[in-house]
Amino acid sequence: MSERSARKTSASQPDKPDLPSIIARFSPYLQIAHQIPGRIRFKIALAVLDNPQIRELGSDSLNEALGSIPGVREIRVNKLARSCTVEYDHQHIPDAAWADLLAGRASPAAGVLLGIIEDKYLEVRHGQL
Repeated sequence: MSERSARKTSASQPDKPDLPSIIARFSPYLQIAHQIPGRIRFKIALAVLDNPQIRELGSDSLNEALGSIPGVREIRVNKLARSCTVEYDHQHIPDAAWADLLAGRASPAAGVLLGIIEDKYLEVRHGQL
């Protein structure tokens, strides 16, 4: 590895989130209840309330963060039904991305969604520095 590429890698690593492990931490609480192109509904396990990291986020913060992801049009959380509906541009985010991501499959579709989320994370992170 050249000095230049090593420097570039080490310089970019601190900002890069470990999204697969973050998603793996939260995915046990989500199950796909229904999906059609452009809309997916997740059922949220009641055990999610026992996770302090998720509780700290709060539904408003989570809605705001997820709703600003490119390709996501709208997010509706129904606390009473413990469900979350995401409307998205299925031309931008492949339909298979959601199931693959939750299952931890490193598919091209999941890679697209991970890339979109990572780009948004980095954008927000750089705005806070």
